[in-house]
Amino acid sequence: MCVRVQKVRRGDRTYEYVHLVEGFRDATGKVRHRVVAKLGRRDRLKASGALDNLAAAFTRLDPLPGRFLSGALPLLVPVLQRLEVIGIVDRACPMRGRAHLTHGEVISALVANLLTSPHPLYDVLSWSETYAAAAWLGTPAALLNDDRLGRALDALADHLEEVTGALGLAAVASYGVNAARLHWDFTSVAFTGDYPLQAPNGPQISYGHSSDHQGHRPQLKVAQAVSAAGVPLYHRVVSGGRLSGTEKHELLDRLRNLAACVHAGVHFVARLPRSFGYEDDALQLEPQQFQALRYCSERAHRLAPRRRPRFWGAEGMLEVAVSGRDRLRLRVVYVIGSEERDAARKSRTKLLAQAEQELETIARGLHTGRRRQAPAQLARRVARAVSRGRVGDYLRTELNADASELHWSRDEVALAAAERRDGLYALVTNLSTRQASAARVLRLFKEQVIVERAHHFLKGPLVVRPVFLHSNRRAAALISVCAIAVMVYGLVEAEVRRAIAPRRTIPGLLPEGRAARPTAPNIFAIFAGHGFQRVRSRDGLIELPDPLSPAQKHVFAALGIASSLPPQGSLRP
Repeated sequence: MCVRVQKVRRGDRTYEYVHLVEGFRDATGKVRHRVVAKLGRRDRLKASGALDNLAAAFTRLDPLPGRFLSGALPLLVPVLQRLEVIGIVDRACPMRGRAHLTHGEVISALVANLLTSPHPLYDVLSWSETYAAAAWLGTPAALLNDDRLGRALDALADHLEEVTGALGLAAVASYGVNAARLHWDFTSVAFTGDYPLQAPNGPQISYGHSSDHQGHRPQLKVAQAVSAAGVPLYHRVVSGGRLSGTEKHELLDRLRNLAACVHAGVHFVARLPRSFGYEDDALQLEPQQFQALRYCSERAHRLAPRRRPRFWGAEGMLEVAVSGRDRLRLRVVYVIGSEERDAARKSRTKLLAQAEQELETIARGLHTGRRRQAPAQLARRVARAVSRGRVGDYLRTELNADASELHWSRDEVALAAAERRDGLYALVTNLSTRQASAARVLRLFKEQVIVERAHHFLKGPLVVRPVFLHSNRRAAALISVCAIAVMVYGLVEAEVRRAIAPRRTIPGLLPEGRAARPTAPNIFAIFAGHGFQRVRSRDGLIELPDPLSPAQKHVFAALGIASSLPPQGSLRP
């Protein structure tokens, strides 16, 4: 029995009809075909999704033999099941009528694709065939076309907050992730192309300040809240032109909202932006009020003691009006870092030297005998020279009336004032001195690298590729799917580390066979290329897994995984 397409010409148009036919032999022994069922016109079947469902049904009935990759799917499938990703998405985005593939199954397949071998949306179907997604996830490859993926992203775009919150709670409940301390930070995801027409009910792809210091680009901004163990528990996608809380009035509003956190016993540590104007308060303190803080990062421990960065801190207070006459008193720790201070001074020295060299070039040109430029034009050249490196506040220039002489000098008073600000920043917290010393507050802030690491995973080569989508709502939903993938990524890492404790390393984890501390990148890397064979035998189709390396066996043992073969059934609850 097979499917056959019959073309029928009516006037100037040609129609294609899909028939289900079976073969038989007539009385003379010749092979003939007869129509068992007329399924309908091909264009109508495709528009309704029935054609995809028919292809999926055949895929489920007769899996093909061959060589298939698994990659890290043996690690991901249990996490997707435990988090109930399909159930959470399906409850938030229910399907109309009966469907062979729900939105939850599509989103789970996208997460699996992102964490094994990221493909563009138009090519997820080929990934599904290569990685036997029908066997691992219950999602036939024939259904994972770009149209179906787009419809799932459209459905998810209406319920991003609901799905994100439910998955975060599921991670806390199922894996016991400690959410007492979260690190929150924004980053930007760049886009390619123009987006003149955007849906008003979704984040807007717009030009804004890039978190990657790449200039203004079309982008969306995404914030992640990451636990102390490195597991992202919550994320939010916002418009690309939105400032990340650096404006003074917005920061004040956020500090006022933190009053509820204080009453609820939730603690926070955040860095105040320079626009808040804390530098003048810090500079009014006596130098002896800045005490040495005992803090040394893991990177600095590898340096000689005299080369390690040093930190000094002083205490202050910040009062914020909450409502009416109520005021919220927050603790401020002013910090001076030697590494930041030295970097700022080195940069200023270099920029000053460049500006003075350009001024010297201009001054020499005044005595070459060539035709002199107009005074106004020379004045503009001088202004550009001192403003290019933002050193205009530290240089005093004098160009005489006929533009025949140029003199300049450094403003030592302004330089001294700038040097007092070098390496200075302020941390605001609601932790009391009994709960955390100034050094502890600094240490908590320095652990912000945890969320930066999550941003790196989100935008690195593992997950997010350059995004080419026409809809801003689909773009926001795709970024949300990527953030879900990073959550799964972090859960795998955290579970492996917890299971092997008190040991910190796994032998043979690195390519050269050395032992290393398990991280999500090196855990997933050792499973690249791993797969299985599906062959025919007298007993039917059987699956033969690739042999496991010692490092892979250690990871399986840590996660309690018994086999590298696909499970029976699907992830659908």
